[in-house]
This record gives sequence, structure tokens and C-alpha cells, in this order.
Amino acid sequence: MMGGILEKSGAAEKLAYSLIKAIGSRKEEWALGVTGWIISIPVFADSAVVIFAPLCKALSRVTGKSLIGLALALACGLQLTHCMVPPTPGPLTAAGRLNVDVGQMILMGAALSIPMLIVGIFYSKWIGTKIYQIPAENGEYIRKEYKKEYLKSMEELEKIMGEKKLPSLWNSIAPILVPLLLIFAKTVIDLTSIDSGMFYEIITLLGAPIVALAIGTTLAVYGLALKSPKKEVLGIMDNAIRDTGLIMLITGAGGALGNVIKVSGIGDVLGEVVLTWAIPAILIPAIIAALMRIALGSATVAITTAASLTAPLVAALGISPLLAAQAACIGAISLI
Repeated sequence: MMGGILEKSGAAEKLAYSLIKAIGSRKEEWALGVTGWIISIPVFADSAVVIFAPLCKALSRVTGKSLIGLALALACGLQLTHCMVPPTPGPLTAAGRLNVDVGQMILMGAALSIPMLIVGIFYSKWIGTKIYQIPAENGEYIRKEYKKEYLKSMEELEKIMGEKKLPSLWNSIAPILVPLLLIFAKTVIDLTSIDSGMFYEIITLLGAPIVALAIGTTLAVYGLALKSPKKEVLGIMDNAIRDTGLIMLITGAGGALGNVIKVSGIGDVLGEVVLTWAIPAILIPAIIAALMRIALGSATVAITTAASLTAPLVAALGISPLLAAQAACIGAISLI
């Protein structure tokens, strides 16, 4: 619902144009990739995807770049730190299961993820020319053969944006920024020794992803759509819910299947089979995590399963616990 209001009110376009002015044109993939890499350390990747999806669509529409490349750059940044850098649950659990210092896990995860991010962004820029798809004003998507002349220059952007009546930058960014700050505050306070009191309870409540996004939606409604007819605003929100219905069904079905696999013990059996393969030891946690991610869809469960199965064998395999933990994390990024 928040995304629908950001899109229809012009706030997403305002954010996209402001971002392009700050970083310069032709660098949008780098901006989204680095933003995702930073944001996903304190904020869950799924929440960040919901928050930044309208920005990706607006950037594609404003610049003429393929939405596929822009969204993939953002997803690369989000998934890398979500799966490799604590305090997200997956790598944090892997560090605990394999008795790895969390500080070392953070440094190693960040160091390994940076070259992966660079490769991912270059790939995103390339795939954006091979699968050229941009969102149209009517909500549909236009796919055609890529041509360089489709990309708009800064002069063209300034002319186009100057003719539009867009909301202020603060009203545009508040629905995104406030939820991010609330979720970040909850992450920070969870890592401290503060575990009681009114302040802790308030931050824990407001920083819960659903509550934080609800606050963002409220800010979007009253900051961007207050002057619009009530019926029109409700229509935007209804359409947004309708568009996400299929995604919710697919996600729910995937979660149900994942739980069946988990409860039935198929995941543990599959992991034990991999342990018998004649392959380099460092690949064992990565392959187990990759198989679990494909089957379950959850990076946290995949990393936890891989770390748990390989933890008793680390000494016998002769591999570093730190590298084994990161191998499990890297495997969980596979085929997402």
C-alpha cells in the first residue's frame, strides 16, 4: 500500500530524481547495490525489498534503464549482507554453531561480499541490456529490444522533472526513512544489554517490521495523499493489495512446503548424503546450504542447517571454522 501511494503521488519519481542528481546519471545500479549492501546489515532483506521496490520502478521509468537490471543490483546488495554479515540471524547463528567470533564473522563476511557485489553490479548492468523492460504509466510493463537512445541524459531528466508537480523531498523520503530508522533502532537495542523498561518496549514495538512499515504507510497517506479524494486513495491501496495477492500465495505455498521438508527430516537426510560425497571439504557446507535454500526458501534455515550438520566434522575435515561458516552463508545465496 505504501509503495502504491509513493508511485501514484510522484514521490518515488522525486526520490529517483534526487538520487540521480546526487550520484550522477548512468550510476543507478551502483547506487542501488551499495544502498542494499548497507541497508541489509541492520534491516531484514524482505522488508528492504518492500521499501525500495517503488524506487526501482521510478528509476527505471525516469532514466529509461531496464527495471530488471536495477532490481537485480538492489537484490544483490541486499542478499549479500543479509546472508553473510551479522547481526542478521543466519550468519549470527552460523558463528554460534561453529564457535566463530562474531567480530571476525563481520569482517570476513564484509570482505568476501564486496568483490561479489562488484561482479553482481556489472552483471546487473549487462543483463539490463539483454532483458530490457520498463514500467509504463498504466502499471503494465513494456519489453522491447534495448537501444542506447532509450536512456535519458541529465538535461532531458531536468526538463521532464521540471514540468511535473512533485511532492517535497521530505514527504517523499519519510515513508521510507522512518521505517528503516525504527527497524535499525530495534536491531541496535537488541544487541545491547538493555532488555527491559519502557524505552526498550517502545522501540521493540515500533521497530517490528510490520509496525514500522505500517507507520511508513501512515506517513505516506497523510504526507502524500492528504489532499487527494478519499475514494482515490483507497482505490490505490486496494489495487496495491490485489497486485501482491499472487506473490503472497506463492510465498505461503513455498513456506508450507519448506516446513513439510523441515518437519519430515528430508533436509537432514539430504545434508547427511552430501557429507558422504568425495568433494573438497570447504564445498560441503556451501552445497548443503544451497540445497536447503532451494528447497526451503529461507536463508536463515539454510545457513543454520548447513552449519549444524558440518559443525561436528570441522576438526576432522581440517578446515577453518570461520571459512566453513562463511561457506554455509555463501551457499545460502544460491539460486534465490
